[in-house]
Amino acid sequence: MTLTEPLSTFLAAFPRVELGFLPTPVHSLPRLSTQLSVATGRPVDIWIKRDDVTGLASGGNKARKLEYLIADAIALGRDTIVTGGGLQSNFARQTAAAAAKYGLTCVLGLHEGYLKTEEYARSGNVLLDELLGAEIRIYPTPSSADSVRLAAEELIAEGRNPYVIPVGGSNALGSLGYVQAALELVETVSGDQLPTSIVVPVGSNGTVAGLAAGLAAIGSRIEVVGMCVDDVASITQPGVLALIEDIVGLGLPRGSVNLRISDVALGEGYGVPTDGMREALTLAARSEGILLDPVYSGKAFAGMLAEIRQGLGLAHSRRILFWHTGGLPGIFPYRSELSV
Repeated sequence: MTLTEPLSTFLAAFPRVELGFLPTPVHSLPRLSTQLSVATGRPVDIWIKRDDVTGLASGGNKARKLEYLIADAIALGRDTIVTGGGLQSNFARQTAAAAAKYGLTCVLGLHEGYLKTEEYARSGNVLLDELLGAEIRIYPTPSSADSVRLAAEELIAEGRNPYVIPVGGSNALGSLGYVQAALELVETVSGDQLPTSIVVPVGSNGTVAGLAAGLAAIGSRIEVVGMCVDDVASITQPGVLALIEDIVGLGLPRGSVNLRISDVALGEGYGVPTDGMREALTLAARSEGILLDPVYSGKAFAGMLAEIRQGLGLAHSRRILFWHTGGLPGIFPYRSELSV
């Protein structure tokens, strides 16, 4: 029996629909690595996992979670999916696409975000939500969880029986998408090319929790570094650890989790631009032709750069894998905030 076989057996017990073009590519970022090596005087080796090209409605990490959540909704006989988040939610957009693909009604409970511009209110993910046929309901609350709850309550009052997906699809079932992604990584990348550290954004916790739990289940010692984009590390980390326990509660083999949460690039909060994010977007685009987004991948990339340049944790990693979570449509509503 291989080390990954128990994990494969565990995942096979859960229904899953097909939404993403998987496995996603892994490749090196040689120009960026060279630039940072020269600037710091230390060897830097950065690779990237391209979950921005999962394919569902312009790609992104949420496709992996939705493969399990949509399968569950169908198995329960639900015909309406409800979820939500901020007005420019990437998860809302991919949920709308997944619902359309499987003939389900999608209702999105959204709330206003940091920007109050016309381009933020109408372009990017909002435009795609409308194109995909989702019904959008906007609520005067700063809380994504409240927006989802209010939409679900309205639907129930209307006599409907919706399948409610939490913000980001980040419950134990949705997080199996990233337990599966951990398995995908070790099965598709040869041992000598596996990273020492993985860098991933942390918002609703499901991506980082699934990766850390999945790697732990197969005994991998790859460090998972979650870069906060929503809240400070002292608040984020307990939530991630609690979600890992929920995943283990589904029957996942328990292992030793190698996890670190950092808020080095958070700035003033969710969706609030920072100079580090702006520089990260420009550097990734002009050194490697990689497009990051302002809310998630841009801040995570900025956090990775900060640690490397300052000689902190990631600066001592033999090989870093940046896990690109997508979010391309989110660039356009931030046009006025980007120095390009």
